[in-house]
Amino acid sequence: MIRELVLAALLSTAAVAQQSAQPLTLDEAVKLALQRNSDLQRQILLSLSAEQDKVIARSAILPSVDFNASVGVTRQGAGNLIIQGESFPQGASVYSTGHAGLAVRQLIFDGGKWWNNMSAANLGLEATQAQVDEQRLQITYLVEQRFYELVRAQRQLQVFGDAAVRSRDQANYTLRLFEGGRATQADVYAARANRDNDEVQRLGQERAVELARADLSTAIGLDPGAPLTVVEPPNMLAEPNQPPAVQDAVERALTKRPSLKGFALTAESNRKAASAAKGNYWPTLSVNGFWDRRTRDDMVLLFKAPGRDAQAGVTLDLNWNIFAGLSTEANVRKAEVQVRLAENDLVSGRRGVAADVQKAVAQLGTARSQARVAQQAEQTAKEGLRLARTRQEVGVGTQLEVRDAELKLTQAQLNVVGSLVDGREAEAALRRAQGG
Repeated sequence: MIRELVLAALLSTAAVAQQSAQPLTLDEAVKLALQRNSDLQRQILLSLSAEQDKVIARSAILPSVDFNASVGVTRQGAGNLIIQGESFPQGASVYSTGHAGLAVRQLIFDGGKWWNNMSAANLGLEATQAQVDEQRLQITYLVEQRFYELVRAQRQLQVFGDAAVRSRDQANYTLRLFEGGRATQADVYAARANRDNDEVQRLGQERAVELARADLSTAIGLDPGAPLTVVEPPNMLAEPNQPPAVQDAVERALTKRPSLKGFALTAESNRKAASAAKGNYWPTLSVNGFWDRRTRDDMVLLFKAPGRDAQAGVTLDLNWNIFAGLSTEANVRKAEVQVRLAENDLVSGRRGVAADVQKAVAQLGTARSQARVAQQAEQTAKEGLRLARTRQEVGVGTQLEVRDAELKLTQAQLNVVGSLVDGREAEAALRRAQGG
């Protein structure tokens, strides 16, 4: 699994190098982020670690087998051996020794610790897997949000660019009027000031586009300075979707949201861990078997005819820690506190998810209404600008009227962009809050 992660990271790097020069769609941006995001990779590795916790918990009920062996050389020094008052000299002797032993232990009962620990490990693994799904959900939402913010900045740049073109044309037109004796010098200066101010706004918006592009690059996991262009989603200019009923949306979120599933599994895992801690109040019963042999001088005898000159036996062992300095009580209380913490996280998480859903539904409904009004206002502002220019051309309108109409059109177009992007972001927030 880890090798697959490394391979996926290498492939994603190659994919980024190939695609970064080409415009990215929203789906491609999300896919790259899921491949390269370090927070997601960390959560996946934690899930792999939880799988090993499951194996470790299962090992308690499996038999344990220990084998040990040793060989050595012993030198016994020279001396005198006294028998019935007579001294007999003894020479030094050197001999080899060998030992081999085998021990088998099988747990029978430990107060419920092993099966509760196994249940806790299984639930913990499921909880980490739910957190992986939640991390994917959060990354998807983050990329969608920053993608739409880049689209917003680019659309606003286009609006400011159109406004700058209108101001430039108006300044040139006012100069011609002045040369024809139909405008004053003050009108020319005012038109040029409007032109320059709109150009400053356009240049400032270019900076906002670059900042939004940098934020999206960070979310995707691109290297700093890597080129990045995006393709607007095909539904970008469509009216935002009709928001669902709040109660139905909340109920769906409480059922599908991975984070809530993870909180619930963690709480249940902690309950099992608390039950396992209470197992220390009970005795431990196990069956043990052993085989042991010692030899001198001939090492071959260690493994020849295992039943010869060897000891073997089976024991039934009962261990009961009657008093452990109150540590057992403290561990149980600590485990119970962890249960209450997990339950508190679950309650808080459900409340937070419900609030997220309500906010997203409200934002979507507002953006939908604003988009309709903004689009009507844009059409009205375009007609107002046309009439103001016509009045100026026939000599009954002023430059101030034209400027006011231009500002109203610019603001109306910005409102259209803002409401449509707000709608797309609200849809993404609602999908995230409901679990996808």
